[in-house]
Formats: sequence, structure tokens, C-alpha cells
Amino acid sequence: MTNSSRRAEEPVITAADFQKMIVGASYFFDGEKETINALNVFPVPDGDTGTNMSMTLAAAAEAALNYRGGAVGDIAVRTASSALMGARGNSGVILSQLLRGIARGLQKKKVAYPDDLSKAFQYGVVYAYKAVSRPVEGTILTVARETARGARSAARGGEDFLKIIESAIKSGREALARTPEMLPALKEAGVVDAGGLGLVVFLEGCLFSVQHALGEIPARKEAGEMEAGGGGTVDSKASPPKDSLRLTRPYCTELIVAGNSEVDRLKEKLGPLGDSLLVVEQDNLCRVHLHTADPGAVLTLCAAYGSLHKIKIDNMADQHRHISSLPTPVEAVITLSGSKEQKGKDDTGIIAVSFGEGIKELFLNLGADEIVYGGQTMNPRVEDLFNAVQRLPTDRVILLPNNKNIQMVAQQVQKLCAGEVAVIGSRTIAQGLAALVAFNPAAGFDHNLRAMEASLQQVKSGELTYATRETVIEGKKVARGAYLGLYDGQLCSAGEEIATTGLHLIARMLDENDELVTILYGKTITRGEAETFAAAVEKAHPGVEVELKYGGQPIYYYILAVE
Repeated sequence: MTNSSRRAEEPVITAADFQKMIVGASYFFDGEKETINALNVFPVPDGDTGTNMSMTLAAAAEAALNYRGGAVGDIAVRTASSALMGARGNSGVILSQLLRGIARGLQKKKVAYPDDLSKAFQYGVVYAYKAVSRPVEGTILTVARETARGARSAARGGEDFLKIIESAIKSGREALARTPEMLPALKEAGVVDAGGLGLVVFLEGCLFSVQHALGEIPARKEAGEMEAGGGGTVDSKASPPKDSLRLTRPYCTELIVAGNSEVDRLKEKLGPLGDSLLVVEQDNLCRVHLHTADPGAVLTLCAAYGSLHKIKIDNMADQHRHISSLPTPVEAVITLSGSKEQKGKDDTGIIAVSFGEGIKELFLNLGADEIVYGGQTMNPRVEDLFNAVQRLPTDRVILLPNNKNIQMVAQQVQKLCAGEVAVIGSRTIAQGLAALVAFNPAAGFDHNLRAMEASLQQVKSGELTYATRETVIEGKKVARGAYLGLYDGQLCSAGEEIATTGLHLIARMLDENDELVTILYGKTITRGEAETFAAAVEKAHPGVEVELKYGGQPIYYYILAVE
């Protein structure tokens, strides 16, 4: 048998198959995103990994739904491009790069054979690693690499594409279970890497959508008929048959088992009862997640190992709404012009990511030309920053992300734009303001970049927020809902009163060379409360000047800058 005749008999992936996988994965992921969000290591309000990846996938699914061609390579490229523009947060960017690499491996192909899929996984890993300036083991990158190895092993064994995805998932879950041993922060929190779990869930969604035959996938009303790469057509206006979703393990079962000291034994017993098993231990508590046909059996088994709490059982068939209800990514951006004078193409434009009416005005008054609304818990898309850059009449633009989870999004914009676009390494609002103070419109582009980077290094950042879960700071247990003080992103104080916690935070931040404390108070703090707090700071540190300004920010009661 010639090689060409052998390949002609192999199962292939068509454009219709790829469409089903991406759209099905988006639905599947949406049902699991809160499980992923719950793995947040840092106990403060955050740009949650599950939400960011889910919204990135929603953008990819939108492109897949509206594809009318018949080539798997073409739909893969369009899906990856949409995922990139819709990417939110670092996890969303990495996921989009994985899809971009897969598209690179499938480009120009009418259909894909199993070995093509394996190679596409390899490209995905390469692109994902390239997106991260300093790759860290124990993250989504580690899981991605191992899924690719699993896919390659199955492809070399002559397996079909479903077996390849199954092998990728198996290898990914094994790597995911090892992430706490690679990152001490994960081990201390008793969780696995959230991004890694997100990748596994994405692949499970791809497999799920094909295995359970979702039927003909309808696109939005404006989409016409889509030619399927493997012959036949996909009616983009048809509704899926009512009985098209037949799940053998339809119940997503989650609970916490307290008082359990036999985690490995419990995990072993739960294995035969379902799939997508996740058992995470923390402080003598076990978080259990399982897809099963018999949730009652799961509860009975778990009850033998401890008391049961926070039981949640969802029927996943009910979670599969009509595809026409697939939400487009929520617009998290309000872009405002702050430039008082028309700039020319040789001038430098500045775009800052910010939240809070008072903070927005501060950035505009210091010279920002555009404000992209976003920050903690509301990360903007790549497309939002890209569009802001395109609106400016200048050929040189400086981006101020002002949040560590927006850095990678800004870096993708830098790669997409034709002109000179630079990303300042501002990881906090305080750093962004300090950098902007150093900007000189009359100076050259490179000079300003150096001056702004140097300036942000001179400011210390502090935030006062609340604990989203129980945690431990310097060996002391902190209750959920307690006030938390963050110093340059690290937890350093906690208490039951805002003012006391804030004073302790500022005391930790100040040293003998510091002269100024700037306090930005949030939208839940009254002017009177803020003035009382500022007076307490002045009394505690009489040699330091204190400036009080309205920030209007959510999430943070106070944002602090020490210089």
C-alpha cells in the first residue's frame, strides 16, 4: 500500500469538525470557569484565569461560527486571529498563542490527518513559550508541553485524532497534578495551576463536543450555509436536535470534604465513578470535582471520608444553550480622549489603562491621550488597546498597562501595530502615574522611554483591599473578608479595621528617605473617612508630606504611592 493510499483511508479532521470542537469547547469551558477561578492562589480580587480564558474562547467561537469556507487550515487561522484580538489577561494571551500555533500547523490544509494534528500541537507549544518573556515551570506552559508530548505519542502509535486528543488530555492532567511540586505558591495554597487546568478543560471540551455529537452547529442569523471540508454542508441556521446531547456522565459534581486525611485513597475510589476528576487538598479540606452519571454515589463515597460541604451538582446538558445565545465578549472598555491639542504623526501618543473616575482624570491631566478602561477583575482585550492605538494620529505610542495581568495583552498590541509602540513596565496605578510624570513632550521617544521606566522604579505601590478567601500571612491565619494590605504586590498586613490595616501597611512601606505619601481613595470611601485616614497618617509620620486625592476606584479602598 502506497503512502498516499494509506492516508486516503485515515480519518481526517474537517472544517466542520474543527468548528464543532471550538464552539463546543467554549460552551464546555463556560460551565467550568468558576472551578478554575476558585484556584486563584492570591486571596484578593483578581483578573480571574477562568473568566479571561472563557472570554478569549468566546471570541474564537464567534469566528468559528461565522466561517463559511471548507478548509480546516483556513478556519484554524481565522479562529486563532479572533482569539488573539479577544484575548484578556495573561492566560487569555497564552491560550490565543496556543491556537495560533495550532493554526500554523494546519494552515493551507483542506483537511488534517492525525499526524498533522500532532504537529499542530507542537507548534502551539512553541508559540505559547515565545509569548512569555520568562517561562516558569509549573504553569500552563508546562501543561501545554506535556499535552503536546501525549499527542505525539498517540500519533506515532497510529491512533486516530480522537485518541490523540485523549492522550493529550491524559498527559496534561498528569502534568497538572505535578504543578504544586514545581511552584511553592501552589503547594502552599493547596491548588494546581489555574491556567494549566484551563488548558485541560479546553481540550476536554474539544473532545466532548465531537464524542457526544452535538449535531449541526447553527451560526448566528446573519451567517449563511457553511461548506464542510469533508463533504456535505453545515446548515448555519439549523437548530441542534433536542436529543443530540447524550452524555454518559452528565452531572458536574463539586463539593468539599472536611476532616479527610486519606486524599490519595479518596481519589482512587472516585476515579471509577466518572471523569474530569480533580481532588485538591488544603488545610484538612478536600475540594472534589467530578463528571459522573451518579452524583448520589459520589456523595455517599465522600461522606465515608468526612463531612460534606458546599455541594453543587449541575446537569451539563442543561448548560448547553442554543448556540445563537453565545455571548460576545463583554465590552470592558471606555476610551476617552484627553488630548487638548491635535498631535501630528511625529509626536508621541500615550495610552493608559485605568479604572476609577478620579484616576482617569489624573492620567488625562498628566498628558495621557487615551484612557482604556480596565484593571483588576476587568482586563481589556487586545483589540481594545489595538483600536486605541489606531485612533491616535501619531506614529509613536507609549502604552501604560498599569497592571501585571495586562502586560502580555499590551505586548501583543505592540507586535500587531505598524508604527513604534512601546510598552512601559507599569504593574500598578502608582507606577503608571509616576512614569507619566516623567514624560516630556519635547523630548525624543527613546529618551522618554528611559525616563519613564526609571521613574516608575522610584515609587512604592500599596493597595488596601479585602480577602476573597481564608489565607495565611506571616504564619497568621486571616479570615475571608478581612482587610488586606499589599506592598508592591505582596501581602504584608491584615486586620478587621480599614484604617488600622492601612496604617500598618504604610509603616511597612516607609523608610527614612521617603518624603511623600499619596493616597487615592476609592468609590466606597467617603471624603470624610479619607480625610480622617490621611490625618492619622500625618500624625503617625510627621516628617512625611501626605497628599489625598479622589481615585473613585472599585476593589481597592485605598491606593497608595510612597516616594
